[in-house]
Amino acid sequence: MSKSISNIDWANQLENAIRQFVKGKLELIMREEINHFLEIEQADTSNMRNGYYQRNLDTQYGRIEGLLVPRDRNGEF
Repeated sequence: MSKSISNIDWANQLENAIRQFVKGKLELIMREEINHFLEIEQADTSNMRNGYYQRNLDTQYGRIEGLLVPRDRNGEF
């Protein structure tokens, strides 16, 4: 008898992979957006990066936990 992944396990693995992909792309987009914000829109100020904070996000693909959102020192991003 061969072992196979049940449909439920396969679906859970697929959903997890999709959530991880979406999380990675969202974090990439936000990093690029804060780069643009600080380099172009805040070029005349001393505003700079100030780490990240975590948020959970409910999507059509399920809950994305621990999404890293960049922040700036002035709290304007």
